[in-house]
Amino acid sequence: MSKSRRNREHELEWNGAPPVERSSSFLSLGTMLGAALAGIAVLVFLAFMTWDQMRQLQSRLDDRLPQIENRLAQLSTKVDQVASRAPAAGNQGPDPSRIYTVKTEGAPVRGPKNAPVTIAEFSDFQ
Repeated sequence: MSKSRRNREHELEWNGAPPVERSSSFLSLGTMLGAALAGIAVLVFLAFMTWDQMRQLQSRLDDRLPQIENRLAQLSTKVDQVASRAPAAGNQGPDPSRIYTVKTEGAPVRGPKNAPVTIAEFSDFQ
């Protein structure tokens, strides 16, 4: 508020004129304070609820963890037993030192039929 306006209001009050009413805001100070306190209360309540749910979830997980560890130990024991019974597997697949005979009669051929090396390709084009 400017200094001259304050002086005019002060003079009006001294001259017996009714005091000048200042424009009030839409919400009074008490209403705004109450709304702020209500908002804080809601935030505190939501924080408490979140904390409580997290505590319950942690408790359930703590109860479940030993069960998971026991089951994992059981499965590990089973895998060890199966592995001890299974014969040691060597190289799987074709033996690279063996010569395989592949019948190519009636198959499409490229190159001479009496070539020293024959490459047979098996493929599926679906």
